[in-house]
Amino acid sequence: MSLFVFFFVFILLFAPVSGAVSIPTGGPAPGFTLGTLEGDMVSLSSFRGRTVVLIYWRTGQKRSLLALKDGEEMLRKFRDKGVEVMGVIAGSDNAAEARKTVKDNGITYPVLVDTDRDVYGGYGIRVYPTTVIINAGGILARDIPGHSLTYKKVLEEYIRNAIGETDDSELEEALSVHREKKDSSVLEASRLYNLAMKFTEAGMHDLAIDTARKSIEAGPEMLKSYILLGFLYLETEEADSALDAFNRALKLDSLSKDARTGLGGALILKGEIDRAIDVLNAAAVANPYPQMTYYELGRAYELKGEKERSMEMYKKAVEKIIRRRILPSSISRCQ
Repeated sequence: MSLFVFFFVFILLFAPVSGAVSIPTGGPAPGFTLGTLEGDMVSLSSFRGRTVVLIYWRTGQKRSLLALKDGEEMLRKFRDKGVEVMGVIAGSDNAAEARKTVKDNGITYPVLVDTDRDVYGGYGIRVYPTTVIINAGGILARDIPGHSLTYKKVLEEYIRNAIGETDDSELEEALSVHREKKDSSVLEASRLYNLAMKFTEAGMHDLAIDTARKSIEAGPEMLKSYILLGFLYLETEEADSALDAFNRALKLDSLSKDARTGLGGALILKGEIDRAIDVLNAAAVANPYPQMTYYELGRAYELKGEKERSMEMYKKAVEKIIRRRILPSSISRCQ
């Protein structure tokens, strides 16, 4: 097993799992007051007594656009039943592009600008888009990560439940058929991913790449399949394909440290060393287990001719491995 493949398997084993939001449902939704794209001020507290669907999205992302359109449909369907919809974008996002998206797609509900990351931090947003349903009592009732094939159906049923049209047992029954379909695709994607991992460990990279692609086809929102595919392309030195895989992973989870590390590795392959160093340094700071990140930084500095800095990064990578009690025999498999 190569050093690269070893590090990849290692970070999969120890990387922490993140969900749609970091705060639990069933408690009070964090309040906020934000300006809209038009400059008006909107407070969550002003909607007390109404059910609020909040869609945190990102410009230029297809899944976000689909969520916005579905939100518009839900607004038309449930507005008379006390439901409001609001979009939110980060303050660092492109406001002009957001305005164009809203106008071009007939979005009538307000889009707020999270200038100081109040919503992002308060809710612990993990993926774009993230949708949360806040009931009339101000309680965070449900959250939906991303935009799956069943998103619109799930959102509709969550809204019906939040406004009291269905109880929890009726909600479960309504979603069961859709869950079975989703579970089936997830199981197939997981099966193919595990098979791709076996091919990877055996050094059968062509078969691993083909199988990882099939895993993505079966489960387009399985983040780890994109990351595996990206690292496999790094192994076969296909820089552009690796960049594409890691960028697609980051569209699913912009906070993925593994995807950021892989992106840095791909930039190294393309010869964009300074940009790679910036990406990898940012990933190392935010990553509690940055072994692979330090290794890639070592390579980047080595290519720049900064030998001392390179050795420092390689040393950090080894130290992180030792602290996680990886046996020397495991390291020897990487030769």
